Amino acid sequence: MASFVSLQIKFEEGIIGTPQLTDSIVLPENVEFLGQKIDLAPFKGLITSIQDTASSVIKTISSQPPLKIPITNDNAQSWLLTTYLDEELRISRGDGGSVFVLIKEGSSLLTP
Repeated sequence: MASFVSLQIKFEEGIIGTPQLTDSIVLPENVEFLGQKIDLAPFKGLITSIQDTASSVIKTISSQPPLKIPITNDNAQSWLLTTYLDEELRISRGDGGSVFVLIKEGSSLLTP
């Protein structure tokens, strides 16, 4: 038998994490477009230059702490209906239909 538990929440702070570079662009030797082979060798230098610049910018940004934004609006609250709960994880649906996945601080689910 399933038993649902509701939880009232209030949002006090929003956090925007800094980006992490996860992949790079690999340019093929050539591509076929409308039946014609196009040699991409002349573009390799340009792509490499753009990629190096983007990588440098992202490395600089990723070394910054996350951006924290206080939420002062009293309307930033809701009810969550819990549909799954264990020692580390809670999955709930908000009163507006949104799905929330909450992970307990210090959980092994948070370590990479």
